[in-house]
Amino acid sequence: MLEELKEAALHIQKKEEKIKNSAEKLKEKNPDSMEFIEGKMILPVSPSSLDLKVGAVDGGILSYEMHGVDVLIFRSASAIFEYENSSLISSVYSPSSFPKPSYEIMMGLDEKEILWHKSIVRLDSEIKEAISAIKKYSPDFFFLDGSILPLPADKPSESSVLFEKYIELISKYKNLYSIAKEKNTQLLGLIKDSRARRFVELFPSHIPFRTSDTFFLNYLLKEGERTSSIYYSKEASKHQTLRDLKDFADDIRIFYLKPVQGDRPLRIEYLNSLLKIDDIASAVHSLSAINSSYAYPSVLIEADLRAAMDPEELEVAKKSLSINLPFVFQLKRNMRPFR
Repeated sequence: MLEELKEAALHIQKKEEKIKNSAEKLKEKNPDSMEFIEGKMILPVSPSSLDLKVGAVDGGILSYEMHGVDVLIFRSASAIFEYENSSLISSVYSPSSFPKPSYEIMMGLDEKEILWHKSIVRLDSEIKEAISAIKKYSPDFFFLDGSILPLPADKPSESSVLFEKYIELISKYKNLYSIAKEKNTQLLGLIKDSRARRFVELFPSHIPFRTSDTFFLNYLLKEGERTSSIYYSKEASKHQTLRDLKDFADDIRIFYLKPVQGDRPLRIEYLNSLLKIDDIASAVHSLSAINSSYAYPSVLIEADLRAAMDPEELEVAKKSLSINLPFVFQLKRNMRPFR
């Protein structure tokens, strides 16, 4: 087994070297693409002095599966930081410093629907909190932890009992976009470990192997560099969830940014606004370059800490259900008298 793992490691190293060489060649050729909104493949990013108010939302969720019954316990929290001369001068939290969790119980879901249900409930909670925070605090920038729209995997089939919940969620996203524009808040989604391939698929002849954008761009970009902005999808009308956003579909753009040398690039999704892309990139760069080996805005880190769920909260819910619903069975795999 150890020998097999050693061989696997050597195989990965060889592929990594191949990707690195391809990135260097692509940077040297600096090819054009009609999809580059700003014309150039790679652009420099200048740090900016932070004199702004930024917000972020994140959600935490725990699930408990019983025989025929699925329980979710969740919460979302926003952090709002205000900066002056790049120094943090105030912080507030919404709806509170440590919000109480909410519960949702559904019956009769199949295996696929359990996953859809969990995603929809988490996203719904986060988007409602984002709308509330933007309305109340009018930040200059507001970050979602993850994508700026639901992923195709979050969309249930039209025959599912959850499809109506998905339609309601899409309506909330549209409302969020409208309020962000109304309040002049720059809305963004930041993805830490993206597996997207939108950029590498622009150059199939230069990148003839399967890899993710962030893995490849880690070698293409230097600290303080970003890619040109591009549309979220080449064909919005064919994208499974983007097309549901209708009038907002073409307003969803992306770029990749490498704030520090010791960490991989961030995938940044944003709602097109009157703000220049350079100004968006400069602000995100300055907010994210807080550690030489970890690039991420501190306001998002804070929102994550406030929203994180304690497993003990789920145990409390389990005990309460066991007492009040003795007729509901545990899953057989959790009741085995052996092992």
